[in-house]
This record gives sequence, structure tokens and C-alpha cells, in this order.
Amino acid sequence: MHPNPDTIEFLESIVYGDRKDPLAVVTRGALAALSGIYRGAIWLYLLPFEMGLRRRKRLDTPVISVGNLTVGGTGKTPMVQYLCTGLSRRGWNPAVLSYGYGGSLRGRFGIVSDRTSVLLTPHETGDEPVMLAESMPGVPVLVCKDRGKSGRAAIQDFGADVLVLDDGFQVWKLHRDLDIVLINAGKPFDNGRTLPAGRLREPSIALRRADCIIATGVWEPDARKDTLARILRAAPAAPVYFGRFKPSAVASIADGSEHPVEVLRGKRVFALSSIARPDSFEKTLADADAEIVGRERFPDHHRYSGDDIDNISRRAVETDAEYIVTTGKDAVKLHGRRFAVPAMALHGELELDDEASLWELVARKVGNSPKPSKACNVTQTR
Repeated sequence: MHPNPDTIEFLESIVYGDRKDPLAVVTRGALAALSGIYRGAIWLYLLPFEMGLRRRKRLDTPVISVGNLTVGGTGKTPMVQYLCTGLSRRGWNPAVLSYGYGGSLRGRFGIVSDRTSVLLTPHETGDEPVMLAESMPGVPVLVCKDRGKSGRAAIQDFGADVLVLDDGFQVWKLHRDLDIVLINAGKPFDNGRTLPAGRLREPSIALRRADCIIATGVWEPDARKDTLARILRAAPAAPVYFGRFKPSAVASIADGSEHPVEVLRGKRVFALSSIARPDSFEKTLADADAEIVGRERFPDHHRYSGDDIDNISRRAVETDAEYIVTTGKDAVKLHGRRFAVPAMALHGELELDDEASLWELVARKVGNSPKPSKACNVTQTR
């Protein structure tokens, strides 16, 4: 059961200092103490690896990790899509290894896609692995808490010659050849505090383990300059790239048919999402020149009920919306649902400021494909 938005708003008002009453002050102090314990536990866990007393397991193929420092909302899933598409074009046979957060498998092994079919549901694996499987026909997607186990299966059963870890920066037991870390350019380190006093999974100094950093969400030169300065104070050696998400198409929830994103131009839309940073989705929607007349924001990984659908439909009608528009991640959980207003999923693609340099880095870290480059066998549909 997920907390409702009012509960989340209340907790955030305490964590980020908006509330000044005595209870909030005491709660923040307790959270800060727990945050210190959390940081200490991470340090103790990593110390044997740093001292060479524990070794990270190596797989028989190159491994690329896509991860972040904060909880949710930096664009890991689009980056995984971007990498798999580019790797396939360069002759690789990539496979995606995900944990499967929010699914009934709860970290147990499962094959989401065998290249040709999507075999599991969002209820079983969580929404992101199914979204990846639907968006990349031809790329196996596997879930398991033990990425070594799923990685060996991808190599043996599907002939994968490069593995992409979805949300892998904190998978400390497995060796990676390339660590890509995404951060939100607007708030790269949130409030500067680790869980539970903030959104950081690790202190910002952990960014020094990254082979490259991609800051998403800011494209304007002045804003990029400020973000870059903050990143370089934490990790002065890693190359930094900037990325943004461009709306590319919309797809009908009812039948999956795709349409140019221009169909949203000037239309009254109701924005629906259950992601970590809904403001980013709504900005992308606004960039498509849609007029947002209403919105419903559910907690990340929310499972939609019949009552939810009825309420969304009612509010869309009340606001005179022409379309309900949601995210690709939400769309996989809404297949077969009927709304009172036509429902569409907004799809986007990642655009980087220096793609050539990034792919040069990939080649240096993982080598060249064992096969000649070829036309892309991955059709990114979502």
C-alpha cells in the first residue's frame, strides 16, 4: 500500500524545513541522527571492498551500470533505452538487468522479455522492466535482486555480449566496466542529506566512483554553468554531460496506435502520473505545446484501482479536457482501462549535448563489439 499524496506532502514539509513547529523540529533531529547511522553503515559495508578484502564478482561480458545518487526521478529508464539502442547499432547484443522494484516477485528471478514477447506483467515485476521490454523489442530484459544470477542467464540463454544494469550504482557486489550516474540538474544533491533525512542514497562524495555523470532537466547555458560547478565540487574528475527529454510521439492507451506529438499542440489535457518527479513530465508535456487544465499525481509505482480510473475520468470531464495524457511508465499499468476521455501516453527520447564524446567513452571502457556494426535491431517504441 502506497502513502497518499497528502501524507507525502506532510512528510516533505518536515524533511525540507517548511514546518517550524516543535514536533517538526524534533522529527528533523531524529531523522538527521538516523541519516548519520545510515551513512556509517554504508561506509562500513564498502570498507572491505575499498581495502581489497572483498572482491566484486566479474561476469563474462562487459557491464554498464546506469544509476543515480538520489531516490527516483533522474531519467534512468530513458538512459537505458538510449544505451541499448546505441549498443545494438554498434553491433552489440545487449540485455537489461533490473531489480523489479514494486513487483510481486520481490527480487526473485524472472524473464520479462525473451526478445520476442513480454512474458511478465507490471504486477509481477514492477512498471519499469515491462516498459523497457515493450519499448525495445529484440532486447532481453531480466529481473532479479542478484544481478550476477540474471547476468549469467542473459549470457547463457540469450547470447548477450554486453549487460546494462538498470539502477546499478548501488549494486556494490558486481564489477562494472562503466558506471554512468544520472542526476537531476535542478537539485543535483537534493537537500544534501542521506536517507531518511533527504533523498540521497549515498553522500555526494560517492559521485567520485562514477565514470561519467549526466545531468538531466536543464539545457539553458546559465543554469548549466551553475549545475556544473556544483557537480565538479563533488566529483572534479568525471566527465559531465547534459541531457533533456524531448517529446517524440503519443500512443493511445486503448489500442496502442502511435501519433505525432503535434496532435497535442493547443489541446486541453489532463496530466496523469505516478512517478518520482511529476513536474518533469508536466514540463515535457508543456514543451509539446499542450495546455494542462488539470493534473493527478500519484506516488511513484502506484497501482491504479477502479476507483482511481473513475475519479480521473470524472476530473478530466470536469476540466473539459480533450485528452488524458500519462507517462510511458504509467501506460503499461493502464492497458485495458477505459476512460471517459481519450487517454494517451507521452513518449520522449533522451537528447545529449555531446553524444560523440559519450560513445567514445563507452568504447574505451567496454571495447569494441565482437561483431561488425549493423543497422539497429532495436525499435524504440515507447
